[in-house]
Amino acid sequence: MTNNEFETPAAAEAAFYKALEAADTALMQAVWDEGPDLVCVHPMWPELHGHRAIFAAWRRMFAAGPHLTVSTVPVLQRRDGDLATHVVHEQLGLRGEETQQPPVVATNVYRHTPAGWRMILHHASPTPTVTIDEDTVLH
Repeated sequence: MTNNEFETPAAAEAAFYKALEAADTALMQAVWDEGPDLVCVHPMWPELHGHRAIFAAWRRMFAAGPHLTVSTVPVLQRRDGDLATHVVHEQLGLRGEETQQPPVVATNVYRHTPAGWRMILHHASPTPTVTIDEDTVLH
């Protein structure tokens, strides 16, 4: 396995969060597929479509260098053929600060390609500040 081939969705996900924490644009690019159907939604941002828009955003985010700490808690992992969906709780912090930020809920979708597993969707949202009764219908 080369550095750019991820044998499992979990390997691609580990590389995604390593790239995020290290502000490593090259590794982040290696994680993402290059198809036209990519989508990325950062918390409180509009959705980004396609490789060009997504990597313009990552380059802006990483310009300050590595400043985040990242840990994740898996919530759901599902694999259906050439697609895998992972839901995680992301705990992001700023290096050198003790204050914890509220967790972020992220959905990551990976597609199996000839070059290994690649991300095709990352959608991260702030966690709700209220609890919702399980009988409540949201939409």
